[in-house]
Formats: sequence, structure tokens, C-alpha cells
Amino acid sequence: MSSELFMQMLAPTGGERILDIGAGKGKVAAKVMKASGGEVYAVEPNVKRFESMKREFPAIKSSLAGAEGLPFADSYFDKVYTTMALHHFSDLDKALREVARVLKPGGSFVVLEVEPDSGLGSLFKFFGRLVGEHMGMRTRGQLQARLESVGGFRVVRSEGQGSRYLIQASRT
Repeated sequence: MSSELFMQMLAPTGGERILDIGAGKGKVAAKVMKASGGEVYAVEPNVKRFESMKREFPAIKSSLAGAEGLPFADSYFDKVYTTMALHHFSDLDKALREVARVLKPGGSFVVLEVEPDSGLGSLFKFFGRLVGEHMGMRTRGQLQARLESVGGFRVVRSEGQGSRYLIQASRT
């Protein structure tokens, strides 16, 4: 799945507040900040990844936090995204409600994730078991249904390509 398609769906512009959930070491957040010129925030629950992000990308407004407890006010963000991290969320329904809470009405939520039944999905599950990490993987159809039923989102666009998929949803 191309990074161009992700950026097209996110469509970052100046003057926006954008949140990266499960930002890892901050590489995607740095690209989004460069493309938008706006404010980019990032949350990462892993201390080592969070500290690496703080060192390498100090301009990103980062917080040590997980998706299930976002440390931001209601309707604070114009856009929220997560790339290859949703399968780590310990409580997907709670995380989706948190995303909806911090996202402005009509705001965009973009998800890049792995298809669980693909070769890459099998590899992720194998390594997840090996290191004892949570792997709540969902198919594109399953996630679309959760977004609409639990999160209060309307799916605007959904693209699958091989082992990965992208979903763009709007907060209702």
C-alpha cells in the first residue's frame, strides 16, 4: 500500500491539528508534519519508542499514552490516524470511542492496517506470540463494521491491496 495513497486520504493541510496514535518512533508523524505545516501530535505507549521519538523529532508534540486513554480535550483534532498499530490496541471499542471523542465532528480518521489472513498478517501474529504482544487483528470488513457501530464513524473510502488496507472514516 503506497504512502501516497495514505497521504491522499489524510490530506494534511496547514492550520490543522493532527494526531498519530501508536506513533512508534515518529517517522510517519514527521512526514505528516512536513507535508502539512500544521500541528502534529503523537501518542505512543511504549517507553523506548516514545523516548526515541522525543529525541529524533522534538517538534512533534508527543505523549506517552495508549489509544484507550487519549490525554486531549473533546473535539481537539481535525484529523487522526494510525498506521500499522491498531492491532496492538488492547480494547478496540474503547479506543474507537476515544478517537471519536477527541476528533471534531466531520473530522477524518485514517487507518492503515494489515489483513490478518495475509502472509504479512501471519508473520505479525507469529512475532506477536513470540514476544508476547497483543495482536487484535481485524479484516477490513470487520474494522469498517466496528467503526460504524461502535465509533460513530461513517466509512468514506476503503482500499485493500494485498496484505494491507486503508480506511478513511468521518466522525458523524
